[in-house]
Amino acid sequence: MQGFAGHLPLITPPIVWYSGAMTRVKIIVCSLVLLLGAALGADVFPVPQFGYVIDFPEGFSLDDGSDDAAMLLFRHTMLPVEVTVCVHPADSYTSARDALLGSFAALGAKGDVAPVRWRNQNCALARMTMRNAALDGAHEGWSCAMPLSEKKGWLTVLAYAPAEVAYDCEQFLLSVLDSVMTDAGSLREPGIVTTQAFPGGKKETLTLSVAGKKVRTRIDREDEEAARFVIDREWAVFLPFANTPHAFAAWQRFYRLVARDTMGRTKEIAFALHNALLPDAQKADPENPGAALAQMLLTWTQQFPYARASTTADKADLAPIPSVLRGAPSDCDSRSLLAAVLLRQMDMDACLFVSAAYSHAMFGVALPGKLGQTISVGDTDYLVGETTATGLTLGMMDAAMQDRDQWLPVLFYD
Repeated sequence: MQGFAGHLPLITPPIVWYSGAMTRVKIIVCSLVLLLGAALGADVFPVPQFGYVIDFPEGFSLDDGSDDAAMLLFRHTMLPVEVTVCVHPADSYTSARDALLGSFAALGAKGDVAPVRWRNQNCALARMTMRNAALDGAHEGWSCAMPLSEKKGWLTVLAYAPAEVAYDCEQFLLSVLDSVMTDAGSLREPGIVTTQAFPGGKKETLTLSVAGKKVRTRIDREDEEAARFVIDREWAVFLPFANTPHAFAAWQRFYRLVARDTMGRTKEIAFALHNALLPDAQKADPENPGAALAQMLLTWTQQFPYARASTTADKADLAPIPSVLRGAPSDCDSRSLLAAVLLRQMDMDACLFVSAAYSHAMFGVALPGKLGQTISVGDTDYLVGETTATGLTLGMMDAAMQDRDQWLPVLFYD
């Protein structure tokens, strides 16, 4: 990640990130209803009564809506983009396609609706045009529909912009749809847009050498291309905010959405690594095998070949995790993201830390009772993991990078 600060040339704070203003982005799943605490970022919008969450790009505000929240209108403060979210009663339609066409009829939209199999359910996705009395001229955009859990209804999301700028806003619109989450499983799976573009299903064997073991697992042939699709899109969404007050929150969202996609692509890998490494971790540290397991992953990532993914500001300096797992060169943020994602899937409290000031990234893992350098987020102390220097153990940190105010936490959906 050396040189990464060049991507953010006008971000100038120091900001104290670890005050009460920045606590854990936490989604607690209870009976498949998403209940969110007040600590959520302003643009992570939950509707608990219907059980869905949308992690909007920064800058959206709720502009209008019905009293029962069945219809909500969001507008962006910087871009000419609007999002209409509707929930139709479960018995009003028999398919996601029909629910989306129902929203089209109500809002003066039309488009060709394509089926999508997402979250093991039949959903729908469409490119659309829209014209109605509330809009100034023709608008274009993208829309999706899916069933909500526990038969709470049909969710439709329509994201659109004036026709003359809709193409320029397309990545932004697709990002909105891909950030929709409707149940616990969708917090750790690729979004509906990415799933439609890369349905996968063709697995190939992957052998990983970790802690002296050869671990056989599988990865999808499309995963590398799909991961690059998400990275490139979300970086394009981030860039307009790079030199604005939204910059750091937008940067967090970039990594958060990439992490969500990565979790879906690495869950089989995480399972295989956990099963292979846990017996040795239990022997190495019977009282806290998680610490030994985290150290194994840290040592493993430190041995990866090093190279930056990009040296230009218009491309994200982040290697797709599937390519890293196949042996492609990587740098600090891709390695740290990989370690944090694997630990989260092993039911450990892990996160990512990034710093524009230091042009660097590390991962953090909560290991009570373990000594070393930590960074605190709210009430949780995360022992840091430095992935780009071989031989360092958990809790070791470059002396020149120890100003905690310069480290930005990226906390995943929980």
